[in-house]
Amino acid sequence: MIEDSSADYEMGIRYETGQGVEQDYVKAAENYMKAVEKGHAGAQCGLAGMYMAGRGVKKDHQEGIRLFRLSAYQGFSEAQFNLGMIYWGGYGIEQNYIEAREWFQKAAEKDNLGAMVELGMMYFYGQGVEINYVESARWFLRSAEKGDALSQFKIGFMYEEGTGVQKDMEQAVRWYKESALQNTPEAQFKIATFNYEGKVVKKDDEAAFKWYTLAAEAGLVPAMFNLAMLYYSKGTDDGYKDAFKWYRKAAEQNDADAQFFLGRMYFEGKGIESNTQEAITWMKVSADNGNEYAKEIVSKAEKKCQ
Repeated sequence: MIEDSSADYEMGIRYETGQGVEQDYVKAAENYMKAVEKGHAGAQCGLAGMYMAGRGVKKDHQEGIRLFRLSAYQGFSEAQFNLGMIYWGGYGIEQNYIEAREWFQKAAEKDNLGAMVELGMMYFYGQGVEINYVESARWFLRSAEKGDALSQFKIGFMYEEGTGVQKDMEQAVRWYKESALQNTPEAQFKIATFNYEGKVVKKDDEAAFKWYTLAAEAGLVPAMFNLAMLYYSKGTDDGYKDAFKWYRKAAEQNDADAQFFLGRMYFEGKGIESNTQEAITWMKVSADNGNEYAKEIVSKAEKKCQ
């Protein structure tokens, strides 16, 4: 019986994922159903996911939740995690952080990576539990060690700040670097700043350029701004052109400081042809966004026009 249900379950996975067969959600659901009839926990979880998404069967959140419960009560960690996510987001059920945490806890104790991450977040932000940075750090560290990029960034931050763990900049750099290598822009920004400042690690301008560029290209506005500053500091025509490009990108994302420096470059004619009207336009935008230097310049310009 177990062998038969396992065979149906495995065939369901193959049809759902297209492993060795043409992907077919209807056939996947049919095979899962055969295994579900024999009480297979994995098949219950697989079929539940199909009901939640409406793949191969008509979308039915209530049936999906019912099947997730059956699987979760059998101790299937993926179902426990999914049930936790359903309670966390209120998907087809009333949102309940306490229930979510309990199911995440059960799944995490079975080494479910997603559940570990969610527990770390819940304890960090106090969702369904009191804020507990020590417990948060414990789960982030476990999931970081399993390779989760977000957790690596979060535990790096906690080591840097001494939140929930003893402050340890060596560990902070280690985890930021692990996360940066997995293309987390915020971690790349941190590593770039460490390299540029040379306070935590040996100063390395080349590495700073590399990491700021990666973070900037991923859309992180502070990285765009810092990268522009590094290019500007080169004092070359090419450097000014690159600085202008990145100030412009950050300015278009409504960064007040980048708007100010963009306006200044239009005044100076560095990296772009001098254009007083364009300079004043960006200074006004920067001033409206709270940059004090821009406010002074706009005020002086307006007085001259009076």
